[in-house]
Amino acid sequence: MLPHLGLVGLFAGLLVVSCQQEFDKTIPDTANNDSVNVTYGQPKVLYVVVDGMRGQSVQNLAPPHITSLLNHAIYSWVSLGDAETAKPGANWASLFTGVSKTKHGVLDNDFSNNHFDIYPLIYKRIKALDSAMNIQVFTTSQVFKDHLTDDTDASELLANDEAVKSAVKTALGDENAGFITAHFSNPNAVGASVGYDETKPAYKEAVLAFDNELGEMLEALEARPTYNQENWLVVVTSSIGGSYPITNDDNTVFSNPVANTFTIFSAARYRTRYISKPFVGNRLRGDFVQFQGQRRAILEPDAEGTDNNALYDLDSSAFTIELKIKKNKRIKNIYPCVLGKRPEWSSGWPSNGWVIFLENDFWQFNARGTGDGNQVKGGVLADASWSSVAVVGVIRDGERYIRTFTNGAFNNETNIQGWGNLNADAPLSIGYIQGQGHGEGDVYVADIRIWKAALPDDVIAQYACETTIDENHPYYSYLAGYWPVAGDTDGIIRDEGPFGSHLTMTSDDFSYNEINDYLCAPTTEDLGQSVPRSFDVPTQIFTWLKIARQESWQLDGRTWLDQ
Repeated sequence: MLPHLGLVGLFAGLLVVSCQQEFDKTIPDTANNDSVNVTYGQPKVLYVVVDGMRGQSVQNLAPPHITSLLNHAIYSWVSLGDAETAKPGANWASLFTGVSKTKHGVLDNDFSNNHFDIYPLIYKRIKALDSAMNIQVFTTSQVFKDHLTDDTDASELLANDEAVKSAVKTALGDENAGFITAHFSNPNAVGASVGYDETKPAYKEAVLAFDNELGEMLEALEARPTYNQENWLVVVTSSIGGSYPITNDDNTVFSNPVANTFTIFSAARYRTRYISKPFVGNRLRGDFVQFQGQRRAILEPDAEGTDNNALYDLDSSAFTIELKIKKNKRIKNIYPCVLGKRPEWSSGWPSNGWVIFLENDFWQFNARGTGDGNQVKGGVLADASWSSVAVVGVIRDGERYIRTFTNGAFNNETNIQGWGNLNADAPLSIGYIQGQGHGEGDVYVADIRIWKAALPDDVIAQYACETTIDENHPYYSYLAGYWPVAGDTDGIIRDEGPFGSHLTMTSDDFSYNEINDYLCAPTTEDLGQSVPRSFDVPTQIFTWLKIARQESWQLDGRTWLDQ
């Protein structure tokens, strides 16, 4: 084998030399001149921001001039503005700083607490590195002009969108033009009056009017005598969408019409890349109890007096608990119990046992044993769609650990060797457990599985987003309880595992609601990272202008590639 390896190494060495020689032939000697003019031409930017053009409506209308940009563009009809803003100002700030509102401090159109001293506008960053760059801004908004035009060479407040278009055309006739920002507002004004949907004639007319204005600006851009020697990036984006009823609400940020924007990065050297709505999960459908307030279901002895509660003690052994949780939108979760086995759930955790509970937008596992106790944080739960959570008690090298997972992905691990035996003289419960210092829940639960084994990470990941299990599951023989919860309409939560440990609703004030929502949908933050967001645009522009982003800038945005 050694002689053969020697021949391979010799061949590889010759190949490298040969390729290097060919490479040297194809790249001319530029005397180490790294000017962007050498290869690409002078990079310049036309940045067009329009208020109130909902991405879905623009896609449905397919305006001709917007469409003309797409052959050489990175674009999306489902880009995202801030999900909680009602006015464009917060998104304007993101579009010109590259950070979210939690950093720049602008809320709606209120700039009084802005942090532009820490997170300055894109123009200041550009001027610091290229003071000769000619920057001009044209807007219809006094607020925009007052707060978003510092460090520019010229800025004008104009009467209407038509005037903005005319001013941009004039600016493009100047050979020194380098960075032109055009801000349009009429579609937002019309949408606020009639609705932000292309089925509304006045809104459709406003969108097409903007498209015609864009067309005239693009024509003026391409008419520049030096256009072919320059390297223009054209950015067209909406700062904010607009309110309109959504017929197919998937309970994700993509069903928020106000956050639904569109974004186009167009340049002659870009290949076409369409960024669509990401996969948001499978659906979990059925009739489910809403565990709201003090509603609960508990495991009681059966008619023959058999009490299976000891099966769900966690003692000092390995175990796994899995379940699906669907919490209501925007509820402030202050420690409500979802599932547990504990006589009391109160501040300070006075009783032994275990509980899975909610805190704000995430979940946690808490337990106390004969030694000590504490909690282990899980992951963020999606609003109004199903999430899969898992707690694994694993014994490793003689030490005991708790590991948490959300939608099959690992969250956290804690050593619980000092917690001792986690048993509790209490029934297994879904929903409320009595106690002080915690809130009352408002959740649906499904697909509860308790195992007398520590399921490996790959098994957790494989089955986390499945809605049923059977004998084909590799750990089926370790199953201690399996409660699908769906379809139990008589006050009994049936156990389809080997022991028939059925739970009973403790009161009659419950109902079953038909649920058909996504399972394992990414969180709003995760979903946002899959499409362009307002604060991505400055980062894209910095990249185009060959300005290296600095870690100290703390930008939130990312660069989108055309492949």
